[in-house]
Amino acid sequence: MASTTRPDPGVAIIICCYTLDRLGLLTTGIDAARDQLRDGDELIVVVDHNAELERELRTRFRDSVTIVANAHDRGLSGARNTGVAAATAEIVVFLDDDAALRPDALDAARASFADRSVVAVGGAVVANWASGRAPAWFPEEFGWVVGCDYRGLPADGAEIRNPIGAAMAVRRAELQKVGGFSDRLGRVGAVPAGCEETLMGIELRQQFPGSRIVRVTGFAVDHAVPDTRATLRYFTSRCRHEGRSKAVLSGMVGADAGLAAERSFVVRTLTTGALRYLGRTVTGQGLAALSRLAVLVLGLLVTAGATAVGAARLRTRRPESPTQAPELAESDTAISEDELVTVVIPTVGRASLVDTVHSILAQDHGNIELLVVDNRPHRGDAARIVAGIDDPRIRVLDQPVPGVSAARNLGHRTAAGRIVAFTDDDALADPSWLSRAVASFRADPVGVVGVVTGRVLGTETTNRVQEWFEEAKVFDKGEIPTVWTLQPHAIEPELGEFGPRGPFFPYTAGECGSGNNMVFRSSALASIGGFDERLGTGTPTRGGEDLDAFRSAILRGWSIAYNPNAVVRHYHRDNMAELRAQSYGYGTGMAAGLTKFVVSGNPAPILTRLPRGIHMLLSPNSTKNADFPSDWPLRLRALEAWGYVTGPALFVRSHLVTRRSGARR
Repeated sequence: MASTTRPDPGVAIIICCYTLDRLGLLTTGIDAARDQLRDGDELIVVVDHNAELERELRTRFRDSVTIVANAHDRGLSGARNTGVAAATAEIVVFLDDDAALRPDALDAARASFADRSVVAVGGAVVANWASGRAPAWFPEEFGWVVGCDYRGLPADGAEIRNPIGAAMAVRRAELQKVGGFSDRLGRVGAVPAGCEETLMGIELRQQFPGSRIVRVTGFAVDHAVPDTRATLRYFTSRCRHEGRSKAVLSGMVGADAGLAAERSFVVRTLTTGALRYLGRTVTGQGLAALSRLAVLVLGLLVTAGATAVGAARLRTRRPESPTQAPELAESDTAISEDELVTVVIPTVGRASLVDTVHSILAQDHGNIELLVVDNRPHRGDAARIVAGIDDPRIRVLDQPVPGVSAARNLGHRTAAGRIVAFTDDDALADPSWLSRAVASFRADPVGVVGVVTGRVLGTETTNRVQEWFEEAKVFDKGEIPTVWTLQPHAIEPELGEFGPRGPFFPYTAGECGSGNNMVFRSSALASIGGFDERLGTGTPTRGGEDLDAFRSAILRGWSIAYNPNAVVRHYHRDNMAELRAQSYGYGTGMAAGLTKFVVSGNPAPILTRLPRGIHMLLSPNSTKNADFPSDWPLRLRALEAWGYVTGPALFVRSHLVTRRSGARR
């Protein structure tokens, strides 16, 4: 479309409505629109399948307003398409039934179309909160939740992907050529779905190369926000429906086009917003900043998670109901003292691998097979490192699919033992590690212990960075044997006592152990589908796969026994660069794992616990943070918190990468 100018075009204002509850707001909007019409302009009110409302409007406005009934299926998209079909003007202006034009707003919209390259414009949508202002917990980055402007929108005159539906104007002919609004998207009654404007914007650009959609702040409306939308319940509902709509949109136009603006929004707007709130929180500037940060994370988590479900059409089962213990084969319940144990070491070819291998071969439990899974087989480093170790119990497996979960799953599928133990290539197992773990399985009289974890201590503390990590007890879960389960059952004294439950138990499962010291019944790991290959080191999420497996096992009905005498020693990071990356990865992995659970179909357990969980993460006096050294760098806390913010988006990215590669789950 060439950039030429022409006289101001005529407009048709289209207001869609569906309920008598907004009749007062609708009347205000109609009156404001009539005041700004010129000769030849049109005002069309479309009633969405509500005969009583239609009769009332015809009585009130008679011949001064064109009243039409939605000729399509119920929903905002069909109503808008009905209005477009009834219009004859060159420009169609869409207003919501709870929005009113500000003075001279229509003239600003009209003037924008004097430039022929402009195919659509988006106005400024000003929130008119019923209480006079937004709730203290409401982050300004999420103004779109209530259909209004939000922090991060482009400046006046800038190009945008799509307008906000409460105030937008489009060239009628071009809109009709792209087929109007899709009935697969958009609000239906009170269901707060969306994205029909986004699809319209994408299709207009594709159909008319060189056309522009611009933001015109002079085209402004006051948008009523009732108290019913000023609740956390509405906030999460709107985010969830928006995520589902994004999923449908991505399926129609592809993830690159459908989510491009959302990626930028997360990286730029939410990043700076979270850092601002976090800064205010850690400097003691009030509970409001903490609550806004918490709700920002919640909104990102719910929206990104719901997007991941639909966009990928996940075939993820609903989390199992822990109403009964898992069914075990009779042979699975009897673990012998000399049980064959398969040890799996995923590796990227670190030099420390050789020491890890020697520590396994030196176990006092001699009946083992050792599978070294090379996650970078094109380099051949793993085979080269272990080539000088002459022991028939060792095998090297190649796993070209990146990620520790893919490597562990290959080891599990190959394992000959009914017990499969996992450690990392930067860890050393104490000689009694496996015998202690096997003893825990043998001490289980009911056969429901599916996982045994153990203590993780540092191999050395040569500088303050390593001392920080050890003092913070990131890996070390203490000296008390503990059983984690949802269903208490008979246990032998040597297994310890049932553990306390934090606000997120078992959904984070951080209490249960860590991935560098975990031993599974093969049947328990198989029952949860192995490790989720969208999670873990080597994927965009950077972690979370071990805690996800623990949580899945507990929800499946298994118990986890923590044996502090089954010790693995870990090479703690000895420099700040690696410790910063590790801290960030803890946040991303945890948030990604929670996102997976939220999108699996039952988000309530996570969402209802989120405020307490965020307080636990951020409060210096919480059980999570009480052990942190007094000189633990604030930057590490901030990086971990930032990981919680970005984790949901990284889960979406990881899911898409995994799906394209054809990897498992």
